[in-house]
Amino acid sequence: QCVITLTSGERLSRISAQPIAEGRHPIMPLYRVSLNGVPRWYYLRTRFPFPGRITLQQPETTRHMEAVGSSRFYLEPRSNTLFKLIADKFTAKRQPLNWWLRDILEKRLLGGFDALKEWRSNRLIRRAGLKAVACRGVGLAINPLNPLGSLLAMEYLASGESGETHFLRLDETARLAFIRRLCDDAAVLIHHGYCHRDFHYGNVWVDAKGDIVWIDTHVKRLPRRADRRRQAIDAMLSPSKLKGDRYRRFAHGYLHERLGQPA
Repeated sequence: QCVITLTSGERLSRISAQPIAEGRHPIMPLYRVSLNGVPRWYYLRTRFPFPGRITLQQPETTRHMEAVGSSRFYLEPRSNTLFKLIADKFTAKRQPLNWWLRDILEKRLLGGFDALKEWRSNRLIRRAGLKAVACRGVGLAINPLNPLGSLLAMEYLASGESGETHFLRLDETARLAFIRRLCDDAAVLIHHGYCHRDFHYGNVWVDAKGDIVWIDTHVKRLPRRADRRRQAIDAMLSPSKLKGDRYRRFAHGYLHERLGQPA
């Protein structure tokens, strides 16, 4: 377990934990996050009314999430909030130059940290009219030696199943129909000038109603030149991520048909 507590004297933290009126800019109070007894400090930007003290747990579902990625996941059951703590790509001891330039300068000092990118991408997906998991806060580590450089708090989706689990249990006809639904979402986003950075079944959630919800929401802006734009769209479709080249070819043909382009 880990505990998030507010230090004494940080009354602004309690104030900013309340919902903020539209049009106002939320402040980022300082939170102390204790992971296995080790305190870690984060600035947290949030509109969600978190309590002053939050106890996080690691059920089996979050351990499975960690098995397929480098991030760490914790659950706050009272508010049904999932905390995703995103690890730095480099270490100060093994890759000091890359660590300083990428993880410290680019991400923390210049504001390009991963959790913020995902939070912004989530907003872009929602503005495009697609379903995405509700984000409840984004945080940045203060200590440069903290390897978990940023965090993202989001709604925990308890009912439903991951897109990959859903895809693997379908028959061939249903699999192709599911791919068409994903490509329909991709086409909507492309028409808004963006495409997914990591387009695969595991980045979506199929809820109890059968709707697709995007849970890993990294997107990137498409180039303006038509040839480069097409290259970026084609590169988004990977045989390994779509479980075989036959599915990649099917997705490629269907997506370009949706976009009104020759395959």
